[in-house]
Amino acid sequence: MRNLNMRLSAKLAGIVALCLLGGGTLIHCKADEGRPAAHEIRVPIVLAHLGSSQSLERPAVLFDHDLHTKALKQCRSEDCGVCHVLKQTDTRLVNPDVKVFKFPKVDFDPTSKTEIMYAYHEACVNCHRKTSAEGRKAGPDIGLCGKCHVKRPYIDRPAWGWDPVFNYARHAKHLEAIRKVDGPEEMIVAQNIQVIGEVTDANKTCQVCHHVYKSEQKRLIYQKDTENSCKACHKAKDEKNARSMKAVAHSACIGCHMKLAEKVMAELTHQGRSELTEQDRKRFGPLECRGCHGEHKELTPEEIVKIPRLVRGQKDVVDLSLVATSDPGGSGTLIVSSGGSALVRMKVVPFNHKNHEPRAQFCTTCHHHSLEKCVNCHTPTGDLKKGGGVSYERAFHNTAARQACAGCHAEAKGSKKCAGCHQRVPNGVPAFACSVCHRGPSQGKMVEVSPSPPFVDQEKVPEKLQIKLLEKEFKSVDFPHLKIVNKLLAISNESSLARYFHAGKEQALCSGCHHRTELQHAAAKAPACSTCHTRPFDSGALGKPGLLGAYHRQCIGCHQSMDQKPAALECVKCHPAKEGIRTADLIPPVTANR
Repeated sequence: MRNLNMRLSAKLAGIVALCLLGGGTLIHCKADEGRPAAHEIRVPIVLAHLGSSQSLERPAVLFDHDLHTKALKQCRSEDCGVCHVLKQTDTRLVNPDVKVFKFPKVDFDPTSKTEIMYAYHEACVNCHRKTSAEGRKAGPDIGLCGKCHVKRPYIDRPAWGWDPVFNYARHAKHLEAIRKVDGPEEMIVAQNIQVIGEVTDANKTCQVCHHVYKSEQKRLIYQKDTENSCKACHKAKDEKNARSMKAVAHSACIGCHMKLAEKVMAELTHQGRSELTEQDRKRFGPLECRGCHGEHKELTPEEIVKIPRLVRGQKDVVDLSLVATSDPGGSGTLIVSSGGSALVRMKVVPFNHKNHEPRAQFCTTCHHHSLEKCVNCHTPTGDLKKGGGVSYERAFHNTAARQACAGCHAEAKGSKKCAGCHQRVPNGVPAFACSVCHRGPSQGKMVEVSPSPPFVDQEKVPEKLQIKLLEKEFKSVDFPHLKIVNKLLAISNESSLARYFHAGKEQALCSGCHHRTELQHAAAKAPACSTCHTRPFDSGALGKPGLLGAYHRQCIGCHQSMDQKPAALECVKCHPAKEGIRTADLIPPVTANR
């Protein structure tokens, strides 16, 4: 027993010594080791290949692709072929020889966790050993498992997302770059594309990326005005005649960037140069992750209108309807039926497509993954497979969906300039909006709404109002009623959306404060707040604040939502203080209006 205890004590002492000497890193690396600087934070690729196994024996590896790309460029100036298989044959596709970025290079059984482990270890560790033999800083060797398999890795949440954003600006930048290339046809990654119809020189750049598969001909074709979103054909997973979006994006985008880089390098070699300058690098696209997946910002409508408009045969004004057949009376009312029962009896909606384009980041903002007519997927009753069960009517009226008209409008109403009035309005489609949109056929022309003139009739809109509710502690409030109303009107005139819905409704702005009041005509005066809000608070009407609460909730709420001053608690900015009065007996007397 004594000998057993001595052996256990010796082993324990050895483990303690190992940890003290740093051997703990052989088990698991410390969480904060290798923490990147704030400006170098990157999103790693997670390597957690289970095969057919249920769990991993070690933590997943967080692989920093950009860090490795940078290191290889510095020490060997080599391209993606160092680690990846760049081409392989796929017999399922029209062009069997396709560009890929396969890793590791060796063949292995994707269902065997052991074979996966050996394939990755062989690829990674062999490169580490080669780099180390060259006398350069390298990654860990076999045995230092915790250097890659970190138990609790430190990951900062970056300010950018993993999905790249392709908006109008990026599309225009790619068009400009391709048009500068001699022989843009050489840049086409998907080979053997048949061009249908007449294509101008300006459209030759489109076929570099855009094509469609024709099952009858079993080949790829390009035809003007049929350009579509990549995701219309390339889905999340590989299909019979189309690879996944991820595979295609990497092969096509990076493949094109690599071809451009080769052209640039050939020119530099001809000029007797070998080093790339920053200006040279701008001539071809990025080869590292952050270049496409990096930081981005949404474009403003003002920035978008400066970008040349994308024309794909779309009309400037589109009449949205299920069936473009009017009733015999000529009112423009649609009668859409299914199985003999009427589904819709509404006038068509004239939609100004051209004016809405700058309001979106790209065509796919509204058109999802395919630039088709809405009715192709959103049928009258809602096609479950094509339209996700969303009917044609719901596709436009769903206030919770950003792609829907009502949803986009609801989001716009939440901006600081609009929230002051709309914060108290129920978030839905008001009844009066039906006739605003459902106007009838446009005849190809859209009605432009002019800005409304300022209010001047003080009979209807008094210049000032005196509020004497807190006269015991403060002086009465001189509320600049006309000034505020005209300021809200000016904000409304700045927005084409607000002008469109407020037009012809002189009292529309009044309902922001005078809620639950139906002002039927311009001559109608809004009732006083005390008509509904009693003083003091009525405990029998819990859903309705008293007069004091109503004023403060309305005024302060508007200031907060629109980021206006004075702020809450700055009482004397609205309520001039009375000299010698201790307000609420809690603060010293205020003798001046600050």
